[in-house]
Amino acid sequence: MKRFRNVLLASLGLIFILTLALTLTSRGRAVAQTRDCIRICDDAPLSTVVKNILSVIGEVKISNDSDSPIPARVSGPIQIASSSVNAVRTKPVLQVTDTFQREVKITLEPNDNFSTATFNVPQSRLLVIEGWEGFAQMGNATNQFPFVHFKTIANGSPVAFPVFAQAGGGGWFLSKPGWGNAYAEPDSTVEVTFARGIATGTATMSLVLTGHYVDQ
Repeated sequence: MKRFRNVLLASLGLIFILTLALTLTSRGRAVAQTRDCIRICDDAPLSTVVKNILSVIGEVKISNDSDSPIPARVSGPIQIASSSVNAVRTKPVLQVTDTFQREVKITLEPNDNFSTATFNVPQSRLLVIEGWEGFAQMGNATNQFPFVHFKTIANGSPVAFPVFAQAGGGGWFLSKPGWGNAYAEPDSTVEVTFARGIATGTATMSLVLTGHYVDQ
């Protein structure tokens, strides 16, 4: 009888210890199993390793480390919610058809003091000229100076933009003075002018304009 009581007390103690351990390990986590899935409700993040296919219903947050990014494959459409409070930021990328780059060449023959060259802006596209630079080779006179500028029309108003000239390299380096962009409205004409004070010899000028188009 005494032996039976000892065995009974030991069994009760073991059951109490197992119950306490299960209570401590499952605190803060509720697991509900249904026929098709298992739902885990946990206050702390749950680390999982998934093989093959995992179907998740609800919100999913992925913390990606730049040193070891998590590869993800998505099939089907993706819906992105954006609001004024929590806006989704995007970075616009210029397409090849949006970029603008043109080289304008003008030659002054002997006895020519100036000459112009023009090109047209496409319809329904605003041209933004962000930079210009080039090189001018003057005639035989050592005191010849290149006068270069170009004109654009924006909102119906023509504006002339100067080109800075600095001696060097056996000629004159042409560049953009200061900051700012030039704008040319759709279906307008951009005119480049190359002039000199003394019409001696042959002078050449090459000016490269760069920028981008904006659809209107």
